[in-house]
Parts: sequence; C-alpha cells; structure tokens
Amino acid sequence: MLFISHIITISYVTPLILGHWIEFSVDYFKGRRVTFVCLLTCGEETWFHHNFAKYASTQNIAVSSFDIDKKLQNNSEDLDLCLKQTATSTGVLINPKCPYYEEIMYRASENVLFDSKHKWLIKEERDIFKNDVPLVNGMGDFEGTLYNETHIVNENEMTSISVLSNLNLSIDADIILSAKIDDSSFKLYEVYNFGKARNGKFVIKSIGDWNVDKGLNIPKEFKYYRRWDFQEMSFKMAVVMTPIPSVFDPQMILSMTPDYRVSTVSHTSAIILHEIAGIHNFRYNYTIMDIWVGDYIKEHKAVTNALYFREQDITPILRLHPAQFDRYDVITPPVTFIESRFYYRIPAQGVGNFENQFLRPFSSATWWCVIGICVLCCIVLLLSAIAENQPINVYHYSILSVMALICQQFFEEFEDLRRTSAAKKMTILVTGISCILIYNYYTSSVVSWLLNGPPPSINSLWELLSSPLQPILEDTGYTYSWLQLPDYYFNNKKADSEDALKIKLKNMMKKGKTIVASMNEGIELVRKGGYAYHAETNAANDRISRTFDQQELCDLDSLHSIEKVLLYSSLQKNSPYREFFSWSLARLLERGIFHCTHERTWSHEVKCAGSSPRALALGGAAPAFIVLAAGFILGTFIMLIERFCWKHGSKNRKPVIKTEKMEEWPVNKI
Repeated sequence: MLFISHIITISYVTPLILGHWIEFSVDYFKGRRVTFVCLLTCGEETWFHHNFAKYASTQNIAVSSFDIDKKLQNNSEDLDLCLKQTATSTGVLINPKCPYYEEIMYRASENVLFDSKHKWLIKEERDIFKNDVPLVNGMGDFEGTLYNETHIVNENEMTSISVLSNLNLSIDADIILSAKIDDSSFKLYEVYNFGKARNGKFVIKSIGDWNVDKGLNIPKEFKYYRRWDFQEMSFKMAVVMTPIPSVFDPQMILSMTPDYRVSTVSHTSAIILHEIAGIHNFRYNYTIMDIWVGDYIKEHKAVTNALYFREQDITPILRLHPAQFDRYDVITPPVTFIESRFYYRIPAQGVGNFENQFLRPFSSATWWCVIGICVLCCIVLLLSAIAENQPINVYHYSILSVMALICQQFFEEFEDLRRTSAAKKMTILVTGISCILIYNYYTSSVVSWLLNGPPPSINSLWELLSSPLQPILEDTGYTYSWLQLPDYYFNNKKADSEDALKIKLKNMMKKGKTIVASMNEGIELVRKGGYAYHAETNAANDRISRTFDQQELCDLDSLHSIEKVLLYSSLQKNSPYREFFSWSLARLLERGIFHCTHERTWSHEVKCAGSSPRALALGGAAPAFIVLAAGFILGTFIMLIERFCWKHGSKNRKPVIKTEKMEEWPVNKI
C-alpha cells in the first residue's frame, strides 16, 4: 500500500514539477508532423527522458536522447546519430541551461542542421521579453524584431538568444523558442535570419502559444508568408553572355528586346527570377560568364564551377544532369525549356540519297496482282500458239509478247496475222488495255510524289557528316561546354555521332576554318547555302522570319539536335533558399506568369506557305538506271552464250539442201 501511494504521489506531482513541459513538447512536435525527436538534456533528468519517451510513443513519435553533459570530443558520433536526418523531418528538443548548449548549437550551425528538415524547440524557463522596457541603445542590450514591436532583452537574460544571433541561420531555419508564462501555458517565438552570411537581419517573431485547455495555437500558413520581406538583401547571380560585354547593364537581359549576346532561355528565366525579387524585396548582383557547364576546376570560370565552389548563389538556367546532382541543386518547377537544331538549305547539287520510290506507288498486293495478270496472259498466249501450230518458238512468243505489252510495245514474230485466232487477239487487247491503265496509275503516283512529297532531308547526324554541308555552331555558352568537355553531349542518345562531329570540327579548327558564328552570321550562311548551323530554335526562328523569303523558306530544313529539354534555375548545393525559390516559382506558375513571359519572349516556327516541285536527284532516280544497267549486262551475257552455243553447235550441224518444196523468202525490191 505504501508503494502504491508513492506511485500515485509521483504521478500527481510530476506534471507540477515539469510544468506540463512533456505534454506541451509532444503536442508541438505532433502538430508539426514530426515522427522522430532527438532529446538533448543534461543533469539528473533520466526520469524526464523516460516520461517524455513514454508519452511521445503514445503519439507515434520515436525518441532518441543524448546527454550534453558529456564533452563532444569523445561522443560526437552519438550526437550525429541522434541528429541524423531521415526521410521525414527530425525534431530537436534542447535545454539552453545545459553547460554545453552553446557548443552544441555552434556544431549544428557548422553542419548546416538549422534547415527546414530539423525542427528545433528550445525551452526557456520564463518569458525573456519585456514589453514594458523602454527602447534604449545601451551597450549589452539585444534588439529583436517582434512583429511591429521592438523588444529589449538584458544581457544577463538572453543566454539562448545571444547564441542564436551569432549562428549561421538562414531563411529556412525552423527554430522555435518557447517561453514559460506559468505552469500551464507557454509562448512561442520563431527565430530566423534572412541570411547571416549575407548580412541579413536576425528576426524573432511571436507565432502563437500553448496552454493546457486550448492546446497548440500556431498559424497554419506556410512560413514564407511570415518571412515575406527580405529587406533589400542581395543574391549573387551568374548569367551567361557570349561574348562577355565590357560594360553590363541589367536591362541587357531584362528588357523586352534583350542584347544579342543573351540567349532566349536566359532572357526568359531572368525575367521570372527578377519578378520574385520584386515581390520579396531583394536584389541580384550579376556576374557575367561565357560558359554554363565547366570542369569543376576553381580557376576556370563557368557557372557550375561558381555554384560548386559557392562563389555564386543562383543562376537562371541549367540543364538537368543526373551525374552532377551532388554538385548543385536545381529548383522546381522548371522555368523554361531548350530545343536546338541544325538548320540548312536542301542541297541542290550532288547525287542525293538512294530512294527506291519506283516500287512504292503500288502496295505489295497490287504488285502480286500485276504479276498474276502477266502470268495468266503468258499461259493463254502459249496455249493459243500451241493449238494453232504456229511455226514459231511458242515460249519466246508468249513471254516476249507480255513484256512488250507492259512496255506499251508490240512483239511480232511472224507476218501472217490471218492465221492468228480471235482468242489470241482478244487476250492481247485486254492485256494491253490493263497495262496502259496500270502504267497511268503508276506514273501518276510517281509524279504526285515528286510534286507534293516532302523535300529530301537529312535524317541523322551521320547523314549530315557524310553530306557536302559544312557544320557550324552557335556562339553561345553550351557550345563551348560541348567542345571542351568529353562527357557533355547535346543528346546522350547520339553520343557516337557527336563524338565524330567533335573530331571533324577540331580538324576544321586546325585548318583555320571557323566553327562558331553568332546568330546573325550563322543564319546568313544558311541562307547562302552549303552550311548546317546548330542553333537554339527560338532565336533561330526569330532571325529566319526576318531574313528568309518564301522560296528560301521552302528550301529550308532542319535536323533535331537537343530534343525539347526542361531547364531549371539552380543554386548552391544544400542552399537554404531552395525551398523558398521553389515555393515562389510554384506561385508564379499558378498565376500564369510563366505563360505570359513565354508568350512575350518566345518566337514561333516559320514554315513554307505552300509546296514546290522537288527535283529528282540521281539518287532518287537510281532504280531506273539500275534496271537499265542490269538489262544491258543481262543482254550482253545472253549474247555471249548464244555466240558460244552457235559456234560450237555449227560443227555438228548438217548443211540444209534446198528442195523444190521450200518456199522462197519474199524479196522486196526498192
């Protein structure tokens, strides 16, 4: 009975001793949807660990504890394991009265643990803010922003805040400072900085409270609605312009008519990011570079190098390279997309590609019907000649007659047509009419293909390399990345052909030939003919629409290089601003800002208004010449065989003696 009474007494007194700390802490983490908590306490608080873990387990929250009385030198691995981030957010509960509190906080700051994935709860024993203290500027006082009020904390009362103000906090910090009002209620303050490393302002704001009766009372809105105004803080932005201008003006990339050295994709994404800066009151300090993707050597200037070595904060666009995910972070949603092609005018000279169009007008079933009709005609003529006992070679007669009809000719083996039957005449007539109709259908189909069919085009990079066209590339950032980096490709599916193109271009460079040209120069070379210019489609379409006439548009064709690829704004790896920019871009996307910007900056593809007859190149007419050559070769071969047979057969042949019954060959006198 005595033991039971002690248990009852402890269970009654514990909430009073703890001041509802356990209930409040667990309610807070549950309200923040935290499923794992790292408990950092000190002193003789084993009973606190036990009761906190027991109550948290009833709310489906796992707890791991670490005693910060110990020196971190020998127990750092245990602390890192406790603070380790899992797939979900990690809650951290810490007592600022512990002797190693400051050391723990600075260690967390160095390891970037004050991010959106770690939700910190710091418990103070009393409300350290005093609204009734007048504003003073004496030394040793700390000034923090609390909504529209200014609160003063004396130096001997600001243990936790003084440490927090010196930490490398940022906009994504999720730190709550809880101040005990009485045994059953607590006031909550959020602590963050717009960017300690960027001289941002340290902010403390009251966001709610907790009491036994009403529970947790904090706003449901996303935290960046409360952290809206960045108070003119600056970000370092890397922008690509080729060539780099001697003097830079932000309007070069932000105006509706950008500088010619600015690509359309950079122009579009920069306008969108500038819109976010205007909404949230911050600005960009621009750094101009001429290459997007670099080799990650610090001395080499490239956008990816600057992000990797933390020299720049953000860049408007980068392609998504899975192999480089550990070097920088991309921001979703994507801001724009890129597509590039090789533009060229269809060559009017040369052999051209082999095109066996002469077998295409008819389907396979039709060709089999034509063959069947010819065989049937051969059989009828053969039987007729045998029945009439004609003094001819019936096999030669039947086969050659059908071949002559197909060619719209007439084969005559003998002169006496009076001995030809009506059935044979009817067969030849019907077969001849059928051949004429088939011939008309066939020629109509071929002529229609020549008049209305698409012009002969280059269908692969291999065909481009074997063509007489000289490749030339747009003078822009991704071109130089492609030329310099062996593992960087316009399209990874065409790596082999692109490697061959790189070799060809490098050989051209050794010979002193130009392999890069500005957009205006490149499109002019395409217009003159003989060149295949690789360019981004938007800028190319805009220039083509201004310079090409209708005939030149009908002669224009293109080969896909970079298929439509999404582009993302990118930040430093583990940047604290990734969540903010993702949220801001999503808001602009929902409000139609993306669509509006694209409509203003992007051009439309220009096409030939009609169609022009295509010239049949030698490669297209090759089947006809192949048949002619095969006929010549076969005829010569047959002639040689006949000569051979006649020569060797004449030795055994008996001479023919003329008799009176033999008819004389008629002799026509002229």
